[in-house]
Amino acid sequence: MSNFPSNLRARNIKAEILPFAFYSSVLNSAKSNSEEWNEAGLCPFHADRRPGSFFINLKTGAFNCYSCGAKGSDIIAFTQQHNKLSFVDALKKLQADWGLS
Repeated sequence: MSNFPSNLRARNIKAEILPFAFYSSVLNSAKSNSEEWNEAGLCPFHADRRPGSFFINLKTGAFNCYSCGAKGSDIIAFTQQHNKLSFVDALKKLQADWGLS
């Protein structure tokens, strides 16, 4: 892992990993209907049984569940919350999972 400051690493990661590619890899139901907000099936943050409350933004990577309230601004925030990681550990996980230096 490089010694870049965390905010620079975060910018590089978000530039390298497109939100659609990221969400397609972690959510079985991610599909691209528009460049903005898309319904993404079942929420991975609670025991969701009915699709329709979890949305992802394919332009920014933001996510929002209107049922449980889980939300974040990008794929890094999703990785943090979904894996219960710190910001720096989420960066490390994304770098490792996506083969980034």
